[in-house]
Amino acid sequence: MTSHPHPALAELRQLRLITDNELDDAIDELDILALDEEDDIDMPRLAADASAAEALAWLLRTDLLPQDDFLQRIQDLPRQHGGADLLERQQLAADALRQVNRLAIDTLYDEDVIDQWQRDAAHASLPADRLLASPIAALREMLRQGTLSAQQFELLRTRQHGSELARIIVDGAARQARRERPAYARPATWVMAALLLLVLAFAARAIVSRQMSAPAAAPVAEQGVERRDLQQRAVQAVESARLPGAGPDLSITVVQDDAAPPAR
Repeated sequence: MTSHPHPALAELRQLRLITDNELDDAIDELDILALDEEDDIDMPRLAADASAAEALAWLLRTDLLPQDDFLQRIQDLPRQHGGADLLERQQLAADALRQVNRLAIDTLYDEDVIDQWQRDAAHASLPADRLLASPIAALREMLRQGTLSAQQFELLRTRQHGSELARIIVDGAARQARRERPAYARPATWVMAALLLLVLAFAARAIVSRQMSAPAAAPVAEQGVERRDLQQRAVQAVESARLPGAGPDLSITVVQDDAAPPAR
């Protein structure tokens, strides 16, 4: 560890807003950035005269200070400090959050994702309790607040011009929006099952109603019952075919198929 760390980083450690390990990592990062051959590194730099709030914002932007650890640390401040000491630390943390969040909004403006009016409105409503760690998070925050409407976001999503970074930001925000839909907005399995049962119930009811409304089938004639009309027609046919002089002593009985003739 360097014997003379950055004054702003040393102040953060004294205020117990960062740990010894986080301070060491920050110093190592500054040493790397200070090398001449590393001038082309795409990494935010910490100015030599940076304030404690600017140093804290730099740690958050570079992820040398993890966001979750930082937010938890801020929530624990009231249990560890009070009075002026607490206010000092809370104000410093709020200033750092505001700087990081403003930079995320400014990136949206620089990439022509939002206009100047939307940028100024977003600056005026920056969250004081959340870190917008990326331009994607900043765009999602604007959608939640209404600074950017759903119609405006849809135009951004479907537009044909813009930088590659702007396209990545908008597509990333769209994916997060789909994942963050509330549970009631998604068709749950139990809802689909209930709909299926309802459809089956209506189908069964329709089948029963159709069966009840169908005309009753004509009753089948009981086997072995004589048909008087057929018997009369048969007698007439025999009478007309009888030889002259033959006596009418023929008795005819007509019964159904497979039925036994009635007893005489």
